[in-house]
Amino acid sequence: MIRRLAFIFHYIYLYKFSYLAGILFIILTNWISVTIPEYLKLSVDILTSEAGSLAQNKDQLFQYLLIMLLLAISIVFVRALSRIFFFNPGRAIEYRVKNDLFTKLTRLQKGYYDSNPTGTIISRIQNDINGVRLICGFGMMQIFNITTALSLTPYKMWQLSPSLTTYVLIPIVIVFIIIRIGMHFVTRNTRERMKALQGLSGFVVSSLSGIDVIKGFNLHSWNSKRFNEHNQKMLNLSLKISIFRSFLMPVLQNLENILKVVILAIGGYYVVQQNLTIGELTAFIAYSALLSMPIMGLGWLTTIIETGMVGVASVETILNQSEEEPLKTKQTAGSRVKLFEKGLQVKNLTYTYPGHEDPVLKNVSFHIQPDQTVGILGQIGSGKTTLVNCLNRYLKVDNGSIFFSEYDINQLSSSQVRKTIRTVSQDVFLFSDSVKNNVLFGAEDESSITPEYLEQVILESALKDEIERFPEKMNTGIGEKGIMISGGQKQRISLARALMAPYDLLILDNILSAVDYETERYLLSTILKKRTARSLLIVSHRVQALEQSDKILVLDQGQIVEEGTHAELIKRGGLYLKTWQLQEQ
Repeated sequence: MIRRLAFIFHYIYLYKFSYLAGILFIILTNWISVTIPEYLKLSVDILTSEAGSLAQNKDQLFQYLLIMLLLAISIVFVRALSRIFFFNPGRAIEYRVKNDLFTKLTRLQKGYYDSNPTGTIISRIQNDINGVRLICGFGMMQIFNITTALSLTPYKMWQLSPSLTTYVLIPIVIVFIIIRIGMHFVTRNTRERMKALQGLSGFVVSSLSGIDVIKGFNLHSWNSKRFNEHNQKMLNLSLKISIFRSFLMPVLQNLENILKVVILAIGGYYVVQQNLTIGELTAFIAYSALLSMPIMGLGWLTTIIETGMVGVASVETILNQSEEEPLKTKQTAGSRVKLFEKGLQVKNLTYTYPGHEDPVLKNVSFHIQPDQTVGILGQIGSGKTTLVNCLNRYLKVDNGSIFFSEYDINQLSSSQVRKTIRTVSQDVFLFSDSVKNNVLFGAEDESSITPEYLEQVILESALKDEIERFPEKMNTGIGEKGIMISGGQKQRISLARALMAPYDLLILDNILSAVDYETERYLLSTILKKRTARSLLIVSHRVQALEQSDKILVLDQGQIVEEGTHAELIKRGGLYLKTWQLQEQ
């Protein structure tokens, strides 16, 4: 709880001046509220006085009425300002927290996303954060509003009649206890509903992402059934919350009426006994109306705080994730030339996925020299992608397994590794944007890219003819994840994105699988010119993609079983030759 409060106060402190102004206006609002009944009491006493006295105090009565009118008008503006100074920081804090969450998510490594579904993450950012906004906005306002109101109003009531104030407090305490018990159940079900919403969001995102699979395997009924289960759970929890609220709201709304009955019954007796005047009784009723609202707000405030704390805990599951270990090397982010001065060396790399016993990679060793092209050939499931993910640090490897020159990969930051290696994965991801913006995303400084340079990259990626056929050329939208274009076009756009900036090592992980033979040969010829990459690592299960490599590694069942040039491996015989013969047929 202390950690969560510290999290909230960190953001509240950023807007301290706005909150201070809001507190001043809240105090002023409640002061005006308790001042109006005083003039109401004086006015009623004048009206209930004898006829002669009423005539003598006629001017005084109009003065009181004018003061009440001015106070009533002023409270409108003062109350509005108090809400502005509280609600605006609440929205601003929501904005900041969302930005912090997004920034954090862009820095987290692959392992986090493997264990947290996309829908759950979206729900935390979009829904759970509402609790933080409510605490920092409406909740903060209610804390000071209730504190001020429950200080000034009972004090004014006590001045009029201590005994009647005591009687009024009895139903207030009873109602508050009832509300507090009910709010406990509401909060508990709200927490469960929040988790159910995360599950529903995750299922919807998964279903939409895999809609082709659902259609292809005719899984509509199964998918609808699963969705109905998640939706029914949401409905049941929402109904439980509504049932509790439908009981609590009438209790809260009728608290004022209950207080009026108590005041009229006991206060009327005091008037008959001449312990109270009619004006004082009227003022007391007005004060009870002012008192019921803070009590109602106190019940909701507890719910807001508890629900908000659940939201804070959910948000912290992202913000408290560790990004990476502190750097042990003094290398700076701009020293990538030195990092690759002696190339990339892999020494006895063995990797086992968490929760599995059998290693995917076993004692893999090789060396990529500067200005060298290395090819890796392997069948599906041989460990090629796992090896690539180890090299670009998507996966955590043991110390002493991978080196950039003399620097262990675990001594470098992710930023240093990313500035040395650029990977074009076989799992192509494109943004729901134009072709041009997807390509320019790979540039280190987009403003420095000239139209001529962009056109050259498009030409080298074999995209020029394709783009000429698009309705809006480079500005053509490609839809979510590139749904509007073919698999080959996706791969070539991804390749163009990789060629937008120079890198020491460019890894191409089976990215030419969806293009025809002629396009593949053309792309390889442009890539092998090494205009943007100092060294190349081409990963494929197609021999033709690797023939021109300086060195070819054959990976089988997680181990390097052959190594050499294309000619050497053909002469040597083995898995490489068998693969080449099968693909040549």
